Amino acid sequence: MKAARTVADPDTGSTATAEPGKQFVCLEFKIKNTGNTKFDTYPFSQADWIGADGEVQNPGSPLTIECKDLGQQGDSLINLPKPGPGQFVRGTTILVVPNTQTGRIEFSDREGIPLLYVDTHPLR
Repeated sequence: MKAARTVADPDTGSTATAEPGKQFVCLEFKIKNTGNTKFDTYPFSQADWIGADGEVQNPGSPLTIECKDLGQQGDSLINLPKPGPGQFVRGTTILVVPNTQTGRIEFSDREGIPLLYVDTHPLR
């Protein structure tokens, strides 16, 4: 995981800054399908952020930056194919989460069953 409040795009020279109280978080995944049918990677591009105080937010995805701008490798999971049995994909997800308290990004399947979480911490 990489986090930042300001990110520069080396290709265009433009800079994106998270709104006050927010930070950009980029996660890099390798997702291997251990099942018997194609695996839906959708849950890894959608998430909820849950703060230490119980606050829940839907972290948005910034449209102006990519994970490569934070030094992460791989295409966005949104653009990757569904891996078949025994196959895997590598991809990234970038989200905007609060920078005001410790929390966790929780990824759930389409039925709302949690699959995994990643802890977040405010940048200093």
